[in-house]
Amino acid sequence: MSRTRTRTRTRQRRPIILLRPVPRETPLHRVWAGTKVLSAAALSVAASFAPSWTGLGILLSVLVVGVLVARIPRGVVPTIPWWVFAVLAVGLVLNAAGGGLTAYVRTILLGVGLLVLASLVGWTTRLSDLVDALPVLFAPLRLLRLPVDEWVTVCALALRMLPTVRAEMRVLFAARKVRGRPGIRTPAGWWQEVADSVGAVVSVSMRQVRDLGDALAVRGPRSATRRGPRSATRPPLRLRLGDVVTVLVVAGACTVITVWG
Repeated sequence: MSRTRTRTRTRQRRPIILLRPVPRETPLHRVWAGTKVLSAAALSVAASFAPSWTGLGILLSVLVVGVLVARIPRGVVPTIPWWVFAVLAVGLVLNAAGGGLTAYVRTILLGVGLLVLASLVGWTTRLSDLVDALPVLFAPLRLLRLPVDEWVTVCALALRMLPTVRAEMRVLFAARKVRGRPGIRTPAGWWQEVADSVGAVVSVSMRQVRDLGDALAVRGPRSATRRGPRSATRPPLRLRLGDVVTVLVVAGACTVITVWG
């Protein structure tokens, strides 16, 4: 019975998964990646500068509509550890005693809203689409004679390497779990465990960087941003009805937050 309960708890615990899109065919998934990034940035700035109850309500309403339109399942939400709720409860008690309960609650709601907003972009956007949107998003910076091509290349390589690094870290954590959980240790022992884990992650990352450098030496760094001959096969940028609706909704929400917030 105890083993069955342990396995059930392990299965019910959902890990944190970053930048992994939910396979759906919804209007929000078909919106251009640059539109979603700019919309998320505009909402974040508007809600952060006017964190009133009105602004938070509008932000949460937009997020609820986005989640419903994108048909995001409940299973993508990771399992929140108990100590997070404990820390929030301690902060709630301290702020209630000091008279800052309202500001504390609004801060928590703003943080949760911004986290869900960033997660919604990741749930509805593929990494390849995000990489293709980077040159267009950074294009205005060319007027300032900034190294846009180098920035796009670095961001594209970082985004393309995320799935590989994530897979390597999953293998690393799985190997650590096979070793078994250690007993109660001293703070020095826990620090050594953290140092070993960080060293293993750095070692894996350095190996990936070395392999990537060898590949770029053969193919050239421009292959990471799909420039050159491959850009001819990429279709031109075309904004659809979903992009227009998204821009209008976000613009209206930001206007209401700024004026009445």
